[in-house]
Amino acid sequence: MKFTLILGCCTVFSLLTACTTTSTTTAMQRDAYLQQFIGQTSQSIQAKLDLTRIGYQLMLAPVANDQTLTYTVIRPVTIPVPMAQNPADIDAGHIPIQVTPRAQSYDVNLQCKIIYRLEHNIATSVHYTGNTC
Repeated sequence: MKFTLILGCCTVFSLLTACTTTSTTTAMQRDAYLQQFIGQTSQSIQAKLDLTRIGYQLMLAPVANDQTLTYTVIRPVTIPVPMAQNPADIDAGHIPIQVTPRAQSYDVNLQCKIIYRLEHNIATSVHYTGNTC
């Protein structure tokens, strides 16, 4: 029972840490950065937009048509795997566990799309699809 409680607490703490440490920009900062390109041409946006600045990696080349300019991006996130510092100290059987450095976390690439709506080749708004933007 004690082991389960400790493991549950570690899991919650690890997820909170992962959510707060994976990106140095907030959603509000990312939105403000992307909003500044409204009013510019699609060519200007493609030349100036730096997605790495807000923690994204471009997955595919931008797709432009008469109505939209679409970026498919990923946001890499490292999620730590909850592990007790010394599993042998837990009163649940004293079984030592070998943990390699790679097993202490796993990487996830969260995908989303950033879509600028265009009128006469000028961005009029920006919106996002996917829950990771």
